[in-house]
Amino acid sequence: QGGVSMRVLIVLLMLTAHCAVSAQSLSLFDIDGSLFSRISAQFYAFDAQWQQARPSLNEITVREDGFSRTVLSVTCPSGTPPSAVSSVLVMDVSGSMSNGKGTQPNIELAITAAKVWIAGLPLGTSECAIVSFDDANYLNQDFTTSRAKLVTAADGLKANGGTDYDVGLLTPSAGGLVIAARGKYKKVVVFLTDGESSKQPNVGAIVAEAQRLNCAVYCVTLGMQCPQSLRDISTQTGGMWFENLTTNENVNTVYETILMDAQDGTPC
Repeated sequence: QGGVSMRVLIVLLMLTAHCAVSAQSLSLFDIDGSLFSRISAQFYAFDAQWQQARPSLNEITVREDGFSRTVLSVTCPSGTPPSAVSSVLVMDVSGSMSNGKGTQPNIELAITAAKVWIAGLPLGTSECAIVSFDDANYLNQDFTTSRAKLVTAADGLKANGGTDYDVGLLTPSAGGLVIAARGKYKKVVVFLTDGESSKQPNVGAIVAEAQRLNCAVYCVTLGMQCPQSLRDISTQTGGMWFENLTTNENVNTVYETILMDAQDGTPC
């Protein structure tokens, strides 16, 4: 139920191995098995308030297929102040978002994830905008530092229509990259969808525009494998991609991980 990125970032709950830490959730990435059977990785741990936790060696256990494995070392460097970002949350509001493969409709997962992002973003030093798309695109909230405005915009998302990735990212007047272009800080787009595009997206044009803006595009898919087009967009713009998310816990952990990465966070 986790996701995978260009850096092999995996929500830990999808692994055959799993960890128990004094935190609400944990994301594992940059997994290096070149010295097998010694395996190293980086991770972010989050507490119940979705703040980064820095567990010690004795707070972590690892099991693989039911067997305990030895944790040799854990290093959690002190964090640096987060980089200011201009983030655009791009939300699929096509008709299929009213359904889901988990216990909740995908639109509810999307709204909850947006709120996790809004709560975690250091507004005042960073800004955020929310856009949505189906066969057209909509500016739900332009760049702001007001949590109240962003939460209101997220709560107003409704599922209806088709799915067009170009419209969501590239097409005026409210494609994610169109809005990102007027951001003040490091530009970040988080693109969420639960369906294939109705037509082949123009990956070359999307990547070129993102690179022109120096904008990282992170792609998240709900209840489906991440299409190659979205993988390519993420990997070629310095973002990450995640797939097959079906629960609030998974989606929220992914959004927290993206937020940490986008702000140049320091993982354990």
